[in-house]
Amino acid sequence: MTQPSYTLLIDQLAEMPQFCRKALFGLPSDIMRRKAENDNLHLQGHLWHTLDCDTDLYGLRIRRILAEHRPHLEPVDVGAWPAARGYDERSGDDAITALETERAQLIEMLQSLVPEAIERVGIRLDNSEISVLGVIQQLLDHDQEHRRRIAAILASFAKGL
Repeated sequence: MTQPSYTLLIDQLAEMPQFCRKALFGLPSDIMRRKAENDNLHLQGHLWHTLDCDTDLYGLRIRRILAEHRPHLEPVDVGAWPAARGYDERSGDDAITALETERAQLIEMLQSLVPEAIERVGIRLDNSEISVLGVIQQLLDHDQEHRRRIAAILASFAKGL
């Protein structure tokens, strides 16, 4: 991968916290917790889920791949997180602030990597390999999916006004 391409990926990682702040920061809690018609998470749930995936899934996998030789990457049951981690009771603004901090730390770490480190791999449950670059791409895909879902929820709420 060329340096400009890698830099573009890193720049894209910075977009999710910015999107969350611009779209959701400061919204009233009744809006943040309102159940969406076609989504199993409310806006606040999307924020906490995104943060938890940074800390306990994608970011954790990247750090393990960099620190260990071909670590085995166990599946994670993210579906249990909303109830187990109390997404309904937590502040959406706190999630945004924490996501900004966590993502900035991840980006800082990724910016310092040499090309050989980006190619390091972990082993998935099916014994296939995934590189640091592959995990970064998964994180970006995850961001895009949640941005789309958040935008759809906001649009559905706007129709009801």
